[in-house]
Amino acid sequence: MGGSTGNTSDDCLMARFDLKDSDYSFNASLDPYLVMNKMGFTQHSMYQEGDIVRVHCPIHKDLIRKSLIVDTVERTFKCQYANCDAHEGGLLIELVAMYYDCDIREISKTLFGEEDRSRDLLFRGEMFINQGRHLEALPYLEQACDLTPRDEITRCKLAALYLELGRKDDAYREYLQAAESYAVRGELDKTLSIYNILIMLQPGAVKARKELAFLFSRMGRPDAAAEQLKWVVDFYMKYNQQKGAQEACEQIIEMDPENGMAYYLMGKLMNLTGKRIQAVQNYEHAARMLLKDEEFNLGQEILEEAKQLAPGNNRLAELENQYQEALATASPEALEKVNRAPTAGEEQEFIDWLNEVDRKLADGEELTPDTMPQRTSMSDANVEIPLFDEMEDSAETSAPASGNPNDTSEISPDDRRVAMCLNDMKELDTEQIDAMRQQLISMFTDVRKSYESGNLADWEMRTIKEFYKAFCVAVDVHRKTSAA
Repeated sequence: MGGSTGNTSDDCLMARFDLKDSDYSFNASLDPYLVMNKMGFTQHSMYQEGDIVRVHCPIHKDLIRKSLIVDTVERTFKCQYANCDAHEGGLLIELVAMYYDCDIREISKTLFGEEDRSRDLLFRGEMFINQGRHLEALPYLEQACDLTPRDEITRCKLAALYLELGRKDDAYREYLQAAESYAVRGELDKTLSIYNILIMLQPGAVKARKELAFLFSRMGRPDAAAEQLKWVVDFYMKYNQQKGAQEACEQIIEMDPENGMAYYLMGKLMNLTGKRIQAVQNYEHAARMLLKDEEFNLGQEILEEAKQLAPGNNRLAELENQYQEALATASPEALEKVNRAPTAGEEQEFIDWLNEVDRKLADGEELTPDTMPQRTSMSDANVEIPLFDEMEDSAETSAPASGNPNDTSEISPDDRRVAMCLNDMKELDTEQIDAMRQQLISMFTDVRKSYESGNLADWEMRTIKEFYKAFCVAVDVHRKTSAA
C-alpha cells in the first residue's frame, strides 16, 4: 500500500492528497498506536495480528466487521470493503485526513493542537446555557465541534442544544454522527445511550433501528436485537423492499447465529417470495432456537406456520413433540414468559413510575427496575397533527425557575415537543406504537446510565428528559384519541 501519487481518477478520493517528501517523513515518524488513540480507538477495539491491526472502518462506518487494516510497520492502511473511500488505501496520514476531513497539511494541528481552544469554547458555551441563554451559546458549541469534529462529547452537547432550540433534525444528525463514531471504536454503552435518544427523536427511523439491532447483537442481547430487527424488516416489507429486509436478516444472523427471530423473519421473507422450502427450513431453525431459549409461545406459533407450508414434514412433527415435552417439565419461571394480557392498573402504574423517575432524577437518586411496568396495549388511530414548523412557538425550554439544572417541568399535551412526537407517530401502526411504549423505560434507563457515567451534563440530561416526557405524553394522547 502506498501513497496516492500517480492516480488520476477524478472519482478517487485519494487523488486529493498531493504528497510531498516531508509528508512521507512525517508519516514514518508517527506512532500508529498514538494516532489510532487520537482517532478514538481503544486497545479493546483493536484486533492485532502481528504487525497488522484490524478495526471497524471509521470511513464507511462499518459496525459489523473489522474491515480496516492498518500496517503498524509501514504506517499504511486499506479497507477491505470495495465501495469504501478507504479501499484504495494509502499512508496513515491520509487516513487521518479522511477521518477528520481536513487538508494533509493540517494533520499535525488536527491531532495535537486544537483541544485547548475547543475546551475554552465549550466552557463559554455551557456558561450561557446554564444562564438559559441558549441562542447565545450556539455559535460557541458549533465552533468547538468544528475544531474537534471527533470529540463525541462535544458533538452530543451540540445535539442537545439543537434539541433545546427545537431543531430536532439537526439534533438527530449530530447524535447519529456521535453514535456511529462510538460504535466503530467499540464503546457500546455510549453508543446505546445515543441510539436510544435517536429512536425517541425519530421512532420510525430505519437506519437507527438497524444499527441498534447490530449493536444489541454485539452486546449479547439477542432479544433486544430481535425487537429492532423486526421493526426494520416490517418497514422494508411494508414498502415491498424485500432485498433490504433480507440483507438486514442476513447481517444479524452473521453477527448472532443463535438469533431465532432473525431466522423466523428470514422464513417470512422466503415465503413471500415463493421459496417455500427455504421458508420451512428457516421456520424450523427458528423454532428449535426458541425451544432452547424456552420461548414456548412464539416457538409454537412459528412451528404452526411451518406446518401450514409443509403439513407432512416429519421433522416438524418431531419438533412439536419436543415442545409438548418441554412444556410438561418447564419451570415456573419459564412458563411466566408466556405473553399475557395487560392487567388493570398498569396504565396508572406507568404514570406513577414516570413521576417517580422525575423525582429521583431531580434528587440524584438511583433508578431501579422494581417500579418498571409491563407492556400495555393501545388501539390504532389516524391523528391529524400539524407539522412542527407550522405551529407557533408555544413552549419555552429554558432552564427551570427552581435553579436545579437537572429539574424539569411538567409537559402539557399542547407542548410543541408533544406535537413533534405525535407527528412522527402518524406513520406507525398499532403494533409499532405498542412496542415503542414498551421500549420507553429501557431506553431512558440506558440514557440515565450514560448521565451517571459523566457523559452528559445536567442541562443535557434535563433536555433529553423533557423530550422523553413529551414522548410519553404523546403516546398517552395517541392512545386516548384512539379510544375516543
